[in-house]
Amino acid sequence: MWKILETIGTKSSENGDIILEEESYLGARITLEKCEKYYTITAGIYGAMVHTVFCDEKSCQKQYQAMKKDIQEFLEQDTVETEALQFCEYFMRKY
Repeated sequence: MWKILETIGTKSSENGDIILEEESYLGARITLEKCEKYYTITAGIYGAMVHTVFCDEKSCQKQYQAMKKDIQEFLEQDTVETEALQFCEYFMRKY
């Protein structure tokens, strides 16, 4: 379901170095990057949401996997627009 993109080592939206970036064929992308003083995870569902969180080195991998899992579970469901909006609000509050 997820494909690792060939962007490792390039610069990303927060001007950090991309450590890992994956894209789902169902319409989402998630990026982990190392900035000078922190790590960021930017998650997006195409046409619906982009959300960036800041974390430290200790928690970044665990948080990345949790966010990816939530997005994957959402994408695998049949949803209507209102449910998609509810998920996006839930996701942004959670993370």
